[in-house]
Amino acid sequence: MPVRVRVRLRSLRNGSVVIVSALLNTGFTSDELDIHVPRGLAEKLGLWPPPGNASLEVLDTAGGEVLSYFIPDAVELVVVDESGVEVSGRITCNVIVSLHEREVLLSDAVIEELGIEIISPKTGLWRFRGESRLRKSA
Repeated sequence: MPVRVRVRLRSLRNGSVVIVSALLNTGFTSDELDIHVPRGLAEKLGLWPPPGNASLEVLDTAGGEVLSYFIPDAVELVVVDESGVEVSGRITCNVIVSLHEREVLLSDAVIEELGIEIISPKTGLWRFRGESRLRKSA
């Protein structure tokens, strides 16, 4: 089972809020706090059609090069528990709108910034750095 965490995303463009499960994707490498979101979710966050500050980028993926829209400083992200209570600090992330992905993907930089440690990728166990409590994949 891949490791997923429940996150609350708040659009910094219009204040829209969604809570979704996000895949921890260590293969999504980035020097910045980047997340991928599907186009449908971008619509809910008021990020589609792409705002004026978006740029069209060529991304190198496992499936080859794809065109995606990059929107800087687009959302505030926080990990939440099953009841919606915040369990991490809030961070501001860039959004890459994907026309191909079906779920939210967190980059290695976002995972590290949140202090998330993947303990058992097959069984979906994770924890925050320094805590002893093991958490199950969302």
